[in-house]
Amino acid sequence: MNIFTKLFFTTSIFTSSFVVAQQDSINIVDLPNTINKDYAFDGLWRISNKPSSNIYQINGSKLTNYTSKTSDLLYLDLYFVPSNSTVNLYELPNKINTRADLGALEGNGTSFSNVAVNFKDSDIKTLNQGNYTPVLLLKEKSTGNIVNYKILSNKISLETNEIIIDKKVEVPVPITITEPEKVVVSKESLDASLANTYTTVGSELDISNANAKLKLVGIWQMEIDYEKLTAKIEGINNAIQNLDSKPTNKLKLLIYFSNQDIKDLKEVSGYELLNVDVLPITGNTKIEKPVFTTNLTKLIPSGEYYPILVLTEQNSEGNYIIKSTLNMGDKYVIQ
Repeated sequence: MNIFTKLFFTTSIFTSSFVVAQQDSINIVDLPNTINKDYAFDGLWRISNKPSSNIYQINGSKLTNYTSKTSDLLYLDLYFVPSNSTVNLYELPNKINTRADLGALEGNGTSFSNVAVNFKDSDIKTLNQGNYTPVLLLKEKSTGNIVNYKILSNKISLETNEIIIDKKVEVPVPITITEPEKVVVSKESLDASLANTYTTVGSELDISNANAKLKLVGIWQMEIDYEKLTAKIEGINNAIQNLDSKPTNKLKLLIYFSNQDIKDLKEVSGYELLNVDVLPITGNTKIEKPVFTTNLTKLIPSGEYYPILVLTEQNSEGNYIIKSTLNMGDKYVIQ
């Protein structure tokens, strides 16, 4: 069993969608004038598959709209382009028949998270023997225009009818961590000031109305040091954005260990590890690259959890209402 005294969670590993290294494998000519860098393939994009499965998946951390407007309906097309070739984006070879429909995406840093594009081994085995580089095209449904593109760092090869993925990433196995002491859980309810500072309290969070006019945007990271009993929250191009014309009330930022993955859920249960105060934000502004540090005063009981970041705002009754949530990594097991 692995014992960790220092944990590091992140929404994703930041990589740009326009880096020179990508051009080492594919050379793009006659780049369309519809390409818009404000539609960004943020975070890590990679090929993964379940062991002994004929289903493969390209997983992307985030697709973000940094423009000020809501997008057209968007979708992703997937191509397997022979590596080290020169191509035109409108004439890419080896298109996979299934496309990934995404829908419209609001502006001002709004993201589609955990984007997935599936393909089968039969899609690869129809190709000639050789090396291929996956290329994703982000397109508008109404016009078919290419909005942006992503060249994956993973290479995929077909050799004697065997599929080989360079830097293949298997579906992650939950990491087991052990906290330094036994945790006692209180049965008391959360009050208006959130969880008691020194007592671990189980709770349920209503996230159905999250991520509307007050949002956590960018790449957020969280470091927990059990030896020093400290926690640090920071990020890369991270921000708290107020899209309302009115200033916010008092804010708190929580680190919460959810029993469930927050994807497609309206309510989750789990334990708040800590919360920190955030200064109110004036209308139509954002706090850029904030860094928060605090002490750990309580621990999380044994179990399987999904760490999430939660932004709350105090209402007129003094209660804190959830305004934004962000998944901070894969499932973790605490023993």
